[in-house]
Amino acid sequence: MPKNFTSAILPKSLEEPHRKDTLVEKELTHEIDLGTLCRMLFNKWYIIVCSVFIVSIIGYVYAYMMIDNEYTANTSMIVLVENENQTNEQNFNFSQKLTKTYTELAKSNLVINQVKQNLGLDVTNDKIRDMMTITGVQDTPVIKLAVVTHSQTLSQNIANETVAVMQTISLNYEGFDNIEILDVADRPELPSGPNRLLYMVISILLGGIIGVGIVFIFEIFDKTIKSPVDIEERLGLRLLAMIPEYQMEQEIERL
Repeated sequence: MPKNFTSAILPKSLEEPHRKDTLVEKELTHEIDLGTLCRMLFNKWYIIVCSVFIVSIIGYVYAYMMIDNEYTANTSMIVLVENENQTNEQNFNFSQKLTKTYTELAKSNLVINQVKQNLGLDVTNDKIRDMMTITGVQDTPVIKLAVVTHSQTLSQNIANETVAVMQTISLNYEGFDNIEILDVADRPELPSGPNRLLYMVISILLGGIIGVGIVFIFEIFDKTIKSPVDIEERLGLRLLAMIPEYQMEQEIERL
């Protein structure tokens, strides 16, 4: 029982006249619970702050000390179709259609095996594919290739070598038209990833969620009576009145 009040409880035989009042009070329980919830979180603020601090430190160590930088090298090429029996517009439209073919060609084992052999890479083809992002620019015969690795030089070499191999293949196989390199991949100076700020934001949010969860767990296992509502819920009896606790000596001195 809290120290600041004393409760008087109605016997069960006197509860019937007050059933309607009880139903009304139960409807207001949600509002009372919301206030209790806010007070509970406010009173245990130090748990939430400590949780946010600890998880943020872990997130910082992971994002800034454990994850390597990523570097992106970008290059582009254009598909050229030169058929004297077709108009320039027809050649242009056909070049656009070939961009999808070259996009698939760049990730084929034929191209990747040649790139690995030329650069002396000892990695799987699937890993090379994961490094590459190939897209065709809409309404143009231009293809863009981006290669992401943890090495500045490796990103540049794979990007340039892939385009060079594709250019060679386009000359050796019937049905493939020539491609020209628009932009040679430069050595990336600044890292393109990872997004460390995002890791920190997620760490702060996760720390707050964990802290609130810990507070709720403490509250669930806390069986002390904190309010008159707890008395009614646990004993199943209606509260008749509350008598505040007075410090009689202090009251007498004031008089």
